[in-house]
Amino acid sequence: MKSLLSRATVSTVTIFKSVQSLYHDYAERMYYKTKARKTAQTVGPGLYVNGKINLNSNTVLGENVHLHGLNVRGPGTVTIGDYVHAGTDCEILTENHNYDRGDAIPYDDSFTVKPVTIEDCAWLGIDVTLLPGVTVGEGAIVQAGSVVTDDVPKGAIAGGHPVEVFGQRDMQHYETLKSAGKFN
Repeated sequence: MKSLLSRATVSTVTIFKSVQSLYHDYAERMYYKTKARKTAQTVGPGLYVNGKINLNSNTVLGENVHLHGLNVRGPGTVTIGDYVHAGTDCEILTENHNYDRGDAIPYDDSFTVKPVTIEDCAWLGIDVTLLPGVTVGEGAIVQAGSVVTDDVPKGAIAGGHPVEVFGQRDMQHYETLKSAGKFN
């Protein structure tokens, strides 16, 4: 009887810890989702947040955006289209030190600010960094760990430091799915 009671106690504690963990995860997701809605300029319906995110007040989020961790640095405009997915630990930089036109070297106290755009249905892998002024084209896929220094064309599959295009989605299939409204 004592062994049965001991096992029941252990099971109850395990269940309690699991529920506690699930609640914590849910509460964290709701916190960052609420923070996004309060911070961003516009947030479309269907926002899904599953990780720490920090946006600026010039961020525009489209419909059904899935963010698993995103940090926007700088005051520049960030436009994220519909059905965009971003993995954990992604960074978007909208400003850089003024190293070419400044009053000191290696740079002065001023910044250059440029917008960043991620078009519809693009997918950023884990730990992707977008530098100021870039556009990730519609349906493009950026490999985990990449640094995007130049625009990524529509439907491109790209990766590296700096990012290089090494493939292309089957755009006929992409357009068929898009026309049928088959979004994730």
